Amino acid sequence: MKKMMGSCLAGVLLASACSCLVGCGGEIPPLDGKLKEFENPAVTLRANADEGKEISDSLYGLFLEDINYATYAMDDNLILNSTGKFEQTRWSAVGSAELNWEETGSISAVNPGYLELSVYDAGTGIKYNGDGYYPLAVVKDTKYRFSTFLRTDGFTGNMKIAVKNASGKVFAEKTVEIAEQEEWVKYSTELTALDSADKNIYLEITFDEVGVVHLDGMAFETLDSTVGIKNYFYNAINDLNPSFIRFPGGCVIEGKNMDGAYDWKNSIGVDGSGKPEKLTYNLIKDGETTQVTTTGEPITRTANMNIWVGVSYDMSYQLGFYDYFLLCESVGASAIPIVNCGMACMIQSNGADFAGRNGNGVDDYIQDALDLVAFAKGSVDSADANEAAWAQVRADMGHPEPFEMDYLGIGNEQWGNKYFGYYQRFVEAFKAARGTNPELYNGVELIVGNGPSITDVERNGTGGTAKRAAEVYKNAGRISSLSEYGVHDHHYYMNYSEFFQYANLYDGYTRGGDMGYDVFVGEYSANQISNPYFPSAKNAWITALAEAAYMTGLERNGDVVKLAAYAPMFGNATDSFNQWQVDMMYYTNTELVLSANYYVQQLFAQNAGDFALTTERENATWFDSQFKLVYNSQQTADKLYYVMSKDSATGDVIIKLVNASGENVDVNISIDAMKMKGYAEVVKLQNGDTTAFNSLTEKKITPQYLNLGVDGVIGYTAEAGSVTSIRVKAK
Repeated sequence: MKKMMGSCLAGVLLASACSCLVGCGGEIPPLDGKLKEFENPAVTLRANADEGKEISDSLYGLFLEDINYATYAMDDNLILNSTGKFEQTRWSAVGSAELNWEETGSISAVNPGYLELSVYDAGTGIKYNGDGYYPLAVVKDTKYRFSTFLRTDGFTGNMKIAVKNASGKVFAEKTVEIAEQEEWVKYSTELTALDSADKNIYLEITFDEVGVVHLDGMAFETLDSTVGIKNYFYNAINDLNPSFIRFPGGCVIEGKNMDGAYDWKNSIGVDGSGKPEKLTYNLIKDGETTQVTTTGEPITRTANMNIWVGVSYDMSYQLGFYDYFLLCESVGASAIPIVNCGMACMIQSNGADFAGRNGNGVDDYIQDALDLVAFAKGSVDSADANEAAWAQVRADMGHPEPFEMDYLGIGNEQWGNKYFGYYQRFVEAFKAARGTNPELYNGVELIVGNGPSITDVERNGTGGTAKRAAEVYKNAGRISSLSEYGVHDHHYYMNYSEFFQYANLYDGYTRGGDMGYDVFVGEYSANQISNPYFPSAKNAWITALAEAAYMTGLERNGDVVKLAAYAPMFGNATDSFNQWQVDMMYYTNTELVLSANYYVQQLFAQNAGDFALTTERENATWFDSQFKLVYNSQQTADKLYYVMSKDSATGDVIIKLVNASGENVDVNISIDAMKMKGYAEVVKLQNGDTTAFNSLTEKKITPQYLNLGVDGVIGYTAEAGSVTSIRVKAK
């Protein structure tokens, strides 16, 4: 699925007014110049607008992994773990109050434990210390919602919620009247920040009478959010125009052990019966009481430990699978969830077997995968009882309609006989499910893993591990074509110089017939910072230029490469708490740094054609000479990388040009079978300093938008250190 972009690109088209575009009445907008044919171009590119091959309409998407504390940072709840169970060091008593952790008597049977507060003096209580890897922050005039499950033992009085700093300055506060409650009750109220602060503040909850108070499921949520995600994260994701989002990993799917592997059912709050726990309670919001029944509320979600930093980092699941599905739907992306294949991480734990939810090993994981499809896509009215039950869970959580989900990944970066043996059991199980319930399961294609290296892909006629396993399976008569085995998931993190080399990686891939198969480039980036030829500053412009050169090859081979995603998406801007150093975006607790790599991804995704034009290159003797890479004099790259495509819905032709060299390249572009008269929308990223990078204080690479006149052959100068999209508007 691809979101449709209108004529108005993200940002301002300089002297243009969006209301005057061709799509709004056929008028040419005010122009910033004209694309004139060169008499002596360095190279001429020629294509026919009616000749080429299909490009996947889901080519450019995103990969969202719970790494670098990213999901904590994205979550609109500023309290990192609402039960306090795994973050007890962040909670401390205020004044003479005494704080204890209790294991029994919780509101949730799935996620037991709560904080017991003994208040010995009025005005004392508990505080949340917002420090460490994600400090508490508030923004002036922004609204926040505080809520907590509360039960009292002899207490009646007032609860005051306040955001303060050490000197006593109050940034927000609200007083809530509390009655004695023998059963758990949820209190909720809203506060507005009086001022802004991004460090050295804390959330304080105090009581004006003595007694014992039980607290659980505490939340302090910013209302500047969408589908549970802070808007400065959400907007950056939405502006990338993703056709899909792959989640939640990555290595977090595998884990070092079973308790450390991401469990999608835990992330929506399963109980002992294997279904999400329902809670019924009274909600008191600003003095008004209503009875509420919820399913999968965050307090019911049992955490697993994150593989990246062991027991010090738990996956709290305040953002779980249901929330990820909502995010995908909200930004117009198809969901691509990944599930465990029954094995631990092969790199960190040598692929150890897992016992499974019910002790049945891989069969439990197969059932979890089938259930996930039913949860995401099923109908409550289905004659299949399991489908109807899981669809009802989704409906009870608040989404009666199915989510869009076309693929399901089985495992991550795994290979070898045991993995492929397990994977083939998933293949057989889904084949059987399609036979009994074709309406549900026919629409989901499986994704098979590979080793995490560029060497584990097909090149020059040889295949990677997944291809060889698929061939063995085919030769055994289990499938009639390799495409039935699933989409092959390729991952590679390389030095930037290698991305130039592999721009034609998929040019010679097997297409069609019984030996053809599709590819998902599930993770890639110029990310090997240990390489001596890597620039000292991460995300230097040269890395984004190299990725852009490589992406022209992805688009040119979009009939084979169906999906592709940069990885990882988020890292901490302070560098203090990252497990992975080179990322697409860097967060603080109030803003994001959008890297040059981000803008390259955005340019390609917002200007994606669905038909790759066969392109010929002419008079390019000078052009054929290569340039030496700045950081590695032993490596060279082409002076120009390019791809030409067509948007069938609009008739527009889109030319993308990448020039990483230190010299400008004059290009003439001729497109047969298209009336080349009118104008083109041009988006350009450019900086002649390939060591430049974006930071919190400087944005050195950002998009420039132009409307340029067209009258016949296009002449365009691809500037040194630039990535350009030229969208020639059809008339």
